[in-house]
Amino acid sequence: MAKVTITLDTEDMTLTEDFKNIGQLVTMLKVASNAPSAPYMTKAEASKLIDGYSSTTPIETMIKKGLPVVKVDGMNMLIKRQTLIDWLASHEVTEA
Repeated sequence: MAKVTITLDTEDMTLTEDFKNIGQLVTMLKVASNAPSAPYMTKAEASKLIDGYSSTTPIETMIKKGLPVVKVDGMNMLIKRQTLIDWLASHEVTEA
């Protein structure tokens, strides 16, 4: 894979922030491309999808705040991929 190096004028903070945001987006895309593609996920798989880690703490917090889950007697809790995506989108905010 080719490596690209970009030199920025550190006085242009807007451009610097834009490149930081692009870097975060690239990281998110890498995580998403490695994420499982099944329609239903365990809490660990859902956590890995949203932040790249297998700690279930973020997902457990979201469940407490109303993220819908699938519970079937005697089985582990499952989270529908599209439900997670929609739930996260419904909680998007713009901070000034």
